[in-house]
Amino acid sequence: MSFLKRSIISTLIVCQIARADELGETLDELAARHGKLEGYQATYAAETSTGRTGTIEMGVDFKSGWSYLISELKDERGNVMQQGQQWTTADGNYLLQSGDQKVVFEGFGALGNRFSDLVEIIEREKEDKIPARIKPDSYLDKTGVNMGISYTTGGAGLLVKAEKLVSKSDNEVVLDLGELGTVTVDAKTGVITSQVVTSGDQIRSFKRTFWKANPGKEAISAKFKFDLENARRENLTASGMSQKFTRQVLQNLINEASRDKKLADSLRTYLVSIEDRFIDFLSQEPLNKSGFINNEFFFKFLDQAMAKTAKRLKQDGNQIGAAEILTTPESRNAFIENLVRSFRQQAPPAKKQEYLAEVLNGKLEGSKGQALVSRILVEDFVENAYYRVRIGRAIDAYVEKLKAE
Repeated sequence: MSFLKRSIISTLIVCQIARADELGETLDELAARHGKLEGYQATYAAETSTGRTGTIEMGVDFKSGWSYLISELKDERGNVMQQGQQWTTADGNYLLQSGDQKVVFEGFGALGNRFSDLVEIIEREKEDKIPARIKPDSYLDKTGVNMGISYTTGGAGLLVKAEKLVSKSDNEVVLDLGELGTVTVDAKTGVITSQVVTSGDQIRSFKRTFWKANPGKEAISAKFKFDLENARRENLTASGMSQKFTRQVLQNLINEASRDKKLADSLRTYLVSIEDRFIDFLSQEPLNKSGFINNEFFFKFLDQAMAKTAKRLKQDGNQIGAAEILTTPESRNAFIENLVRSFRQQAPPAKKQEYLAEVLNGKLEGSKGQALVSRILVEDFVENAYYRVRIGRAIDAYVEKLKAE
């Protein structure tokens, strides 16, 4: 069911490459202009030099929460390979259909509120900050067409992968995305109009064939033809979308740091300054898939640690019990900090990747230069937060056990 898995996020241009410092400014401008849109409808045609084709329709009304993405992909003979549709509705649900399989994910609106909270924590203060909002999106990835509806800020999405600014005018911006080819963007709206990817002797293209700005809620909802009969209902936490959003926000930070030397030089300090708020956010995530310290082992460890601590405190004339030590913020935080340091030092490298995958549902990107340094700093930040949350939960369970005895 490749469509479901994917959903759960030209001509040769010969000209002078623009200065690197213009890229970040241009992306900010495009995001700001995208932020002024109230919604849109667009249709894209995709094709390959081998004869495969596709049509993708999308639309969104930001204020009401209505959006859709309807797709059909065909092989070289014109036979339908894949059909699907995705919707978000004003009542906060996310609907997905691929072939005969239909799923209604409940809680999309609530997830959007959490995503907005995360953006508020991670993103630095900016003028004209754009709130998180729904974005139906489609573009060519390394092997096919990526399609999905998610939350984003401004025009973020494929554009954050831009490596170079090729050209810029009042009407359009052309960006080099490296292995994802070249995209042309409407300069007035920040919406992609075309993309071309060349791989070996194969060329794949993606071009906008229809556009309407600000169509309104009724125009979007009027296209709703999703048959809810026999649709499976699930909570959105099962989709991995929350983790995808977390990865997107952190990736945006890495990309920005790779272009902004001032942010790059202060990134470590900046991450420390937002760590407690990020941990509060992360503590609302399930984080129960990766094998971590089981309570039986951890409780025995705490029994020994608390006995030693109580003995030392008693020698100093302090009669403080384990529950009080582990619930008083100052002593609790110091204890957790020491445990995090110790556990991280002892954990095998593979565990780090397990924990990062649980938080991010994928991998952060950044393989050279400042992007690599920024990625390593952000991964360290996420890993540390993961340990603090998991150890904090284990301590809470231990305290409850003490209270029950």
